[in-house]
Amino acid sequence: MHNWRGRLILGFVLALVVVLGLAFYGDLPRLLEAFRRWQWAYLPLVLVAVLANYGLRFLRWHYYLGIIGVQGLGWRDSLGIFLSGFALTMTPGKVGEVLKSFLLKQAQGTPVSCSASIVVAERLTDVLGMVLLASVGLASYRFGVQVLAVTLALGLLFVLAVQQRALVWRLLGAIERLPTIGRFAGLLHNLYESAYLLLRLQPLIGAIALATIAWFGECLAFFLVLLGLGLAPTATLLLQATFIYALTSLVGAVSFLPGGLGATEAGMAVLLPRLVGLGKDAAVAATLLVRFATLWFAVGLGLVALVVVQRRMARGAEQQG
Repeated sequence: MHNWRGRLILGFVLALVVVLGLAFYGDLPRLLEAFRRWQWAYLPLVLVAVLANYGLRFLRWHYYLGIIGVQGLGWRDSLGIFLSGFALTMTPGKVGEVLKSFLLKQAQGTPVSCSASIVVAERLTDVLGMVLLASVGLASYRFGVQVLAVTLALGLLFVLAVQQRALVWRLLGAIERLPTIGRFAGLLHNLYESAYLLLRLQPLIGAIALATIAWFGECLAFFLVLLGLGLAPTATLLLQATFIYALTSLVGAVSFLPGGLGATEAGMAVLLPRLVGLGKDAAVAATLLVRFATLWFAVGLGLVALVVVQRRMARGAEQQG
């Protein structure tokens, strides 16, 4: 995690390329006019919906900490560590969020190999929650059926595999006897044991429920962005916004591009004209606005939280010294 600044800079470069591509696709003068027409009074409501997403995901994070046996971590410190993970959202598959495990080790001494499975469980339940949200629109829109089916099948297979404890223990035992990689067997045991606890039926159902409600918050934010463009606030538009946002976010997640950059934006810019009837300029404007509110707002919030957490830990170390 020492090269997180380089990863972040790479993400900004990729984001610039994506923005330039979208500006070309949407016709820059007309795109600027679409931004001028957008009702900026909707921005606070959009951010509130996004913050609701973060709040529910934080509850899941804190719940997960209790499941793996982390005790004594206050809500304030837990929230700071959770938000710090957003700083590395711009990594493939958000794997950079394992930064939370390193911060947790500094704060509590919890081994990274024990808490890293939380990041895996978070991503898995996020994906399954998004599948549920996108599935709501399948009756009306036939886009992405294969993506949703494959994603759901792979997610459930992973959960079932983790729950085959006897089989996994035999596999880990075999790995332990292998040269070179056998020395990592202890780390793999820790990772597996925490993953097994997190993906049992009761925690899994609760986490998926939280994820589904949380990500609906960002679907609602997308809906509000569309309202800002002058569209009527109908149930159909809310369904369309939920379907498009959930489906394109899934595409971005499975693409393993940093933050889903490129894949998510392209999906939104293509589906908005087809399903909602927006022009290219308005579709690109809506795409850039919602990505600012959901992606770059998270990165900025994460960077602030990371600075605060590191300073607090530094002061704590000085006091102990």
